[in-house]
Amino acid sequence: MYPWPPTRTVDLSGAIKQFLIEVPDAVTHQHGPDGAHSHKGFVPHTWLSPQLLLLQLPDLETALLKAHPDSRATIQREAGRLRTSLQPLASLAADLRTQLQEQKLAVVTDGPEFLYLLRDLGVDPIRIRWPVSSPVNAAIIEQIQQAAQNNNAALDVFIINSRRPIAAEQPAVDAGFRVLRLDDLEQASSEQNAVARLTSNLRTLQALTAAIPPTAPQQPPCGLSNFQ
Repeated sequence: MYPWPPTRTVDLSGAIKQFLIEVPDAVTHQHGPDGAHSHKGFVPHTWLSPQLLLLQLPDLETALLKAHPDSRATIQREAGRLRTSLQPLASLAADLRTQLQEQKLAVVTDGPEFLYLLRDLGVDPIRIRWPVSSPVNAAIIEQIQQAAQNNNAALDVFIINSRRPIAAEQPAVDAGFRVLRLDDLEQASSEQNAVARLTSNLRTLQALTAAIPPTAPQQPPCGLSNFQ
């Protein structure tokens, strides 16, 4: 059952339908008081992509203006503020995409939550099946070890949901991964708003790219360096 009736909800998927990512295997999980469930169809975490948020913002503004015409000035002002906040994040994601294309990374994620964000960055990760509600077990460890063995990249990165306990990182560390904790914004925070949390995700990824040594340029064969 939806927490709100259809008359009090707005479908913002129209502007991004062509960008939705299908879930090949729905995973049972839980968030909020409604109990365990699974999402069949598409990965729902479009809110982690600044680009997709910007695409949805005009429809949201239009829907709010229709529902509250007397608050036009306030709605337009707040929509403008949100757009101004998201545009630098979209630009940062574009810059990171350029940097990551120059670096050899093998990226593994612990689930589908960050697929939209990683797609913005031009990263096609290996995804293991590890519901956030599940503790580390032998099957999870086997998946992580297999992912580490199946690539020969210069650097292996494991993206883990920040809702997991710190101890959950150990199997990835033991397999040789550099672990990055990202926020899926599924839980409320009294310390940071959503834009600040999205910014933190991108800054975490930016710190990774800054820590990777530049790739040395390929040297020409001996005797050909001055060939004209």
